[in-house]
Parts: sequence; C-alpha cells; structure tokens
Amino acid sequence: MSAPARWLRGHRLPRIALVVLTFLLPLTNVVSAAIVVMTARGDGWRSAAIDVVAALAMLGALVVLTSGAEGAPSPGSAALGAGALWGGGLLGGLLLRRFGSVDLALQALVVAAVAGVALASVVIPDARAYWQPVLQALIQAAGLPQVEGLPQDWLATVAGLMHGVIGASLLSTLILGLMLGLWLDRDSDAADWRRKFLELRLGRVLSLAVAVAALLLAAGLVPLGGGLLLVLGTGLAAQGLAIVHWTADERRWPRIWPLLLYVPLLLGAGSAGLLLLGLSLAGLVDNGLALRRRRTDVV
Repeated sequence: MSAPARWLRGHRLPRIALVVLTFLLPLTNVVSAAIVVMTARGDGWRSAAIDVVAALAMLGALVVLTSGAEGAPSPGSAALGAGALWGGGLLGGLLLRRFGSVDLALQALVVAAVAGVALASVVIPDARAYWQPVLQALIQAAGLPQVEGLPQDWLATVAGLMHGVIGASLLSTLILGLMLGLWLDRDSDAADWRRKFLELRLGRVLSLAVAVAALLLAAGLVPLGGGLLLVLGTGLAAQGLAIVHWTADERRWPRIWPLLLYVPLLLGAGSAGLLLLGLSLAGLVDNGLALRRRRTDVV
C-alpha cells in the first residue's frame, strides 16, 4: 500500500474532508470516488458507509453555507450527484473486497448505471422537454457563442439523450475511480492491480444488453435505447482500452505509444467519439471472440 493511502486509512476526518473537497473541485471527482473504493476494499462496508454518510452531511452543510454564491450547486443536485458517485464507489470497493474481481465490480457498476438510466426514463419520460431548457440556460450562462455547422436540432437531440450522457459520465468516473482506488490499496504485489485491468472482460450478458438497447433504438425509443447504448458503450470502451494495453505489453510496443491513443481524446469531441466507438467495438468483439491470445496460443 502506498504511503498516502496508509495515512488516509488511519485518519478518518481528513479522509472524509478530502472526499468532499475532491468532489467539489473540478476534474477531481475520480479521486473522491477512489478514496471511497479504497476504504470499502480495505476496511469493509461499515467504515466506508460511515465515511459516505459523514461526507454527505459535510457536503450538505457546505452547500447550504454557500447557497448564495454564484455558481454554487443546489442542495438537491449536489446530494444526488455525490450519493450516486460515492454509492457506486462503495459498491465497487465492497465487491473488490469480497470477491477480488475487477470484472465483477465493473459489471455491477455498468448494471447499476443501466438501471439508473431506466429509472430516470420512468421518472422523467420526456427527457428532451426537461433537459433542453436546462442546457440552453447553461449555454447562455457560460456565454458560449452559437455553434455553426451543427444540425438545427442538435441541442434537442443532446437533450433527449441526457439521461444516458449523465449515466455514461458517472460510469466513466467510477471506472477510473475503481482502478485508482485499487492502485492506492494495492497489495504487496504492485503489478497485480494492473494485470487485473489488462484481463478485464465484461462478458456476453452485457453484449446481449447492447443488442436489446439497439432494438429499443430501432423501435423508436431513442432516449431510452440511445441512453442505454451510451452507458453500455462506456463499459465496453474500458474493456477495449484493456485490450489495447494488453496488446502493447505482449508486442512490447515503444513506451511512447500511449500518446497515439490518448492524444485524440484531447483534440476534440469528434476524434474522441471515434476513438471511444472503436474501443467499444473492440470490447464487444472480444466478448465473443477472445481477442487477447498470446502468440503461443493455438486456435
């Protein structure tokens, strides 16, 4: 176990404060989830659950104190977002502790995200009508210029898929948080956590779920089918990423190769979307054909 993780494990109040702080700061949500994963895996569900409840109380107090500040989150949205993130981290960490399987933990998180999208579709059946005004208000508040070259109804299309966009975003944060939490709480074999990622496989059941979501999309249930595909595609993209890293290890690619994989994610939504689609397709194919075969394997 790393020294920072060992210190956090032994000091509850600073640990809870760090969970809340990294949730509120931009681009650090993954650290917040990782600390919950680390605590659940190392100390069990009681200790992690106490941390989550205390963190929610601390977050609520901070939100109330800053409710008049510009850009401050509403109590409801902050509690919902934190509860979903920390609850997912708690679930993933407990499964890692009980079964030691990254596959099972990620499968459970994907299933939970799918259930969340389905529930949101029931609670808010007209996603487009609900989210379009919210997105318009966010664009105006940010002072963003009109985007040229996009279809006229692009905002309405995005609004209709917002349940899935939120679910996929949360799932991607939890996947990264799970792996970071496992790394922080790694055992004496420091390479074990990486091997578990390289061998990640989500299984054929989730591939079947992709087919069901595609049928819903083809049947005209675009918000539900599209949202489910976004969530399932995020999980499969993680598997595709594991395939690429496994191949790099087996083929002994030059150390600079990750730049070719990760730089496109920073170049824009178009290149990032194509890359993630390719990774998702690789994960989908791997569930049926087992792409990760060593050179000595015989078919």
